[in-house]
Amino acid sequence: MVYQGSKSRLAKFLVPIIQKYIDENNITTYIEPMCGSCSIIKQIRCDNRIASDINDELIALLQYIKSDNDLSIAPANCSFEHYADVRENRKIGTNKYSKKYTALIGYCASYGGRYFDGGYGRDKTGKRNIYAERLKNLKEDSAQLKAINIKCCDYKDFEEYKNCLFYFDPPYKGTKQYSKQSIDYNSFYDFLRKLSENNIVIVSEYSMPDDFRCIWQKERKVLQKSDRLVGDNAIEKLFTLENKYYEM
Repeated sequence: MVYQGSKSRLAKFLVPIIQKYIDENNITTYIEPMCGSCSIIKQIRCDNRIASDINDELIALLQYIKSDNDLSIAPANCSFEHYADVRENRKIGTNKYSKKYTALIGYCASYGGRYFDGGYGRDKTGKRNIYAERLKNLKEDSAQLKAINIKCCDYKDFEEYKNCLFYFDPPYKGTKQYSKQSIDYNSFYDFLRKLSENNIVIVSEYSMPDDFRCIWQKERKVLQKSDRLVGDNAIEKLFTLENKYYEM
């Protein structure tokens, strides 16, 4: 799935780091409370995997992909006119299209994965069918999602969980927000501190408060306009907090 903020390009770096924490600390439950496109969790090995997000349309689509390998509700093609109709009905709040169908069109036919925010995705040369390519990718995700528990909820709903590894990939502070969830970052940081008393917590961000330790970083090019110009450099980082599970 093409998803704004996705870690698909960084998965080859992030997954081994997260997996090492799971294996070395005998973690049996892995949780992503801001799962997005599930590009990380679908590659993680753990007895129990939970993916969640506050975006009900996204979760409806992920649950549907998991249950229907063929994505039988998907049209063979998506014209600009149909894309615009789905977008308009979503905007005015009708029930013409289901949440899962709305999300399928939004993620497969929007430019750059910017969910009904960047215009209709089309190839200027006319050589590519972007919608068909993305639909094919969703079908390939189906098998990888089957063993994952996918649920729609707020990240705060996990506050009582213990002995788990949590990976958070929030909308980055100071950048264009693409999530339905408006984040009070100071409250979010406090939640992570409390959660880390009984769990391993790992966070992707550009920067975090001083008590969060950076365990990995990599410079990358900005591919979509957010807070920076396309082509600028950004430094992706992973952070964690000290807790009972491992030595710093």
